Amino acid sequence: MTIAEEHHVDAAAGGRRGGTRAAQRTRVLVRVGMLGAAAFALMFTEFNIPGFPVFLQYDPGDVPALIGGFAMGPLAGASVSLVKGVLFLLSGKDEAGWLGTAANLATSLSLVLTAALVYARVRTRKGAVLGLALGTLTMVGVMAVLNYYFFLPIWGVPAAALGETVRMTMLFNLVKGVLTSTLTFLVYKKVSPLLRA
Repeated sequence: MTIAEEHHVDAAAGGRRGGTRAAQRTRVLVRVGMLGAAAFALMFTEFNIPGFPVFLQYDPGDVPALIGGFAMGPLAGASVSLVKGVLFLLSGKDEAGWLGTAANLATSLSLVLTAALVYARVRTRKGAVLGLALGTLTMVGVMAVLNYYFFLPIWGVPAAALGETVRMTMLFNLVKGVLTSTLTFLVYKKVSPLLRA
């Protein structure tokens, strides 16, 4: 084989690899979009958890984001959360407007990124459980700080009521994390092959 022929073969192989990478990126983008749309739809299934005020509503919208994060990596999971948040904001269904969307996005990202980062390092059943547990605790902690210093004051919660309100939201986020983690754990193995195909 001549040098020119070798160069032609190498260029062709490089082109195939480049095409494969582009196709993979396209597949990931399509799946992120589909999971984001599913997460957006699930936000409309919100309901009140007994024992909590009616303004604290639970929805399983973070389940698709967690599935995406486990199957395709933390960045994909975060992208699903972002798509979900943008769609919900544009829909005009969030009565709290951009502030509610920002709070929902912060909640989602703190849970999804932590869980997906742990699972990326320990890709076992135990790694998934550990990731979901740490993700839930991270979400509770991050939102406690953000609620106390940012979201609740902007919403007009009196300073005297901040402590009690934050404690209530911490408990709610703990329950939310447990419910979302349980749903994710139950359905992930059934749908993950579709995301890797």
